[in-house]
Amino acid sequence: MTITSPAGQPPRVSGLDQAAEKTGLALPDGTTRLITAPKVRVKKGERRTFADNMRRMDHVDAECMRLILAAGVEAIGIEDYAFQKRSSGTHRLAEIGGAVRLACWRAGVAIAVINVKHLKMYATGDGDASKLHMGAAAFQFAGTVFASEDECDAAWARWLILDLLGHPEVHVPAEHRHVLTHITMHRKEAA
Repeated sequence: MTITSPAGQPPRVSGLDQAAEKTGLALPDGTTRLITAPKVRVKKGERRTFADNMRRMDHVDAECMRLILAAGVEAIGIEDYAFQKRSSGTHRLAEIGGAVRLACWRAGVAIAVINVKHLKMYATGDGDASKLHMGAAAFQFAGTVFASEDECDAAWARWLILDLLGHPEVHVPAEHRHVLTHITMHRKEAA
């Protein structure tokens, strides 16, 4: 897939790392944001309601899309779900992630869903790298320290997609880059 930008300009790429409670978003200008789902106060012995979950999903989806559209994002790298993790937050994460992916698709933003291990290999050379290692790699290759792990992972997703599209912003060792062959961009077809 080709992303066309003004001559000589890199494409406007974002990165996204979603969790059930917080979402890291890296914007085309290199800044990051942490989008936090509204807290739900549940009395002891009670559960979150459907409305609670819908408000959370609506907030994250609306805030992500507001920032993505305002930045003129042309392509986005989204860290895939960690399928091996099983927790009560898994379903909420899938719902929130699906809403944001669909909104990007509808807006015509090219999407690449990046396997967690591939993102870690790109950043560190180790598919089992910890969040601490991801942060250390961001400092090593970009001289950057992030306020949260979610923002760090989102930045790595952005950097990977920029490299995939031929506009690397960070220069990782060649052996880290082999994962680029496993990444595919998808965009909604014109009607």
